Amino acid sequence: MRDPEVKKLVSVTSYELINFVYNNLQECGWKSTFNYSRSTPTKFMAKTLEIPKGSVSGFTKYVDYCYLLSKNFTEKDEAARYSEKHGTSIYFSVVLYWLLVYFGILNEKRLQLCQGYFRYKTREDKVPEPKYRAGLHAWLSYNDSVIDVTIWQQEELFDFEKRGFKIPVITGNIPEGMTLIGFEEDRILAKEYARKFAKDSELTFCEWVNYHGQQADLLHNARRLEQETKNSEAV
Repeated sequence: MRDPEVKKLVSVTSYELINFVYNNLQECGWKSTFNYSRSTPTKFMAKTLEIPKGSVSGFTKYVDYCYLLSKNFTEKDEAARYSEKHGTSIYFSVVLYWLLVYFGILNEKRLQLCQGYFRYKTREDKVPEPKYRAGLHAWLSYNDSVIDVTIWQQEELFDFEKRGFKIPVITGNIPEGMTLIGFEEDRILAKEYARKFAKDSELTFCEWVNYHGQQADLLHNARRLEQETKNSEAV
């Protein structure tokens, strides 16, 4: 499942990386609403993620669902169709986007699907010579704060825990040494992707979002019951 298209770097320009990302999107059958090579990318910075008070529990539920499913899906799951096309981060970003929007957790006008690349220096204890690594990646931006449930795919070569991330999920704060550079896509792309995923599963868009909402509820309830059982046994 650790599937981003990865490029090891010795010396490369930002322009070359943007072309690398744009070309890989096209080659793998993904889309963009404009030509990246003709645009200036954004370097996304750490910024506190402010979720509306009444939406915190729902936000946590859907982030947990997408993160855990992205780490544990099987060949029978919908997500498996897209992992071979380097689309795990795109797929789960879109799933999370619509869970947050469709169920009223976040305002769609402030939420963006982003496509671009990650960049970081590999762990010294994992390779003979430390190198920089970059790859095609997708995430969400809410009021300019990053939400990324699939950056964990880099945990083998990037030490999240050393930087205070026991769970490698980005919700505003970005680990020191990890760089996310890319573009905020037009909202029509998030809808286009979702319709494709739904059609591939022989569902309508609404059926597709509701299916994931139900699965997220099941996971949330199962984890809550497990915690309650542990607490009762500890008494």
